[in-house]
Amino acid sequence: MQITYRFALALGFALGGAAMLDAEAGQTYKGLEVHVAGIERVTIVSLADCPPGANTQRGVIKPGESTEFAAVKVDFKVTPAFKAGPLAKPVLTDASGKTYNTAQSFAEIESTPAFTCTFAFRVPKGTKLAKFGLDTVSIDVSSMGQ
Repeated sequence: MQITYRFALALGFALGGAAMLDAEAGQTYKGLEVHVAGIERVTIVSLADCPPGANTQRGVIKPGESTEFAAVKVDFKVTPAFKAGPLAKPVLTDASGKTYNTAQSFAEIESTPAFTCTFAFRVPKGTKLAKFGLDTVSIDVSSMGQ
């Protein structure tokens, strides 16, 4: 199969642009690289601490309620700059600027080089989400989980 120069050039720009967008989506907070991997709307969610540990609580939306959980999956990478200490709880902001809190918090981050957590936020059904925040970090999530 022969690939034309124009096709290869277009493919290179497309893949390079996607990589740049992906790189821009992640930010660093206190030595942790933070990347929002996705958002799912659910009625039952784990309320495990981050990184996941002994806490096995669940959150449940009862039938007929006007809310749902926005479950935000976040990938973390521990960099050499990370120093153990208290970390802020994440928040989720909708398109109108209203902020939602999570019941979950960070557990002790030990020598784990990378981990993934899902933070649950109770939001009104159909809420248009805008930003995932972690203290000084703000990541645009307006194109996810809508």
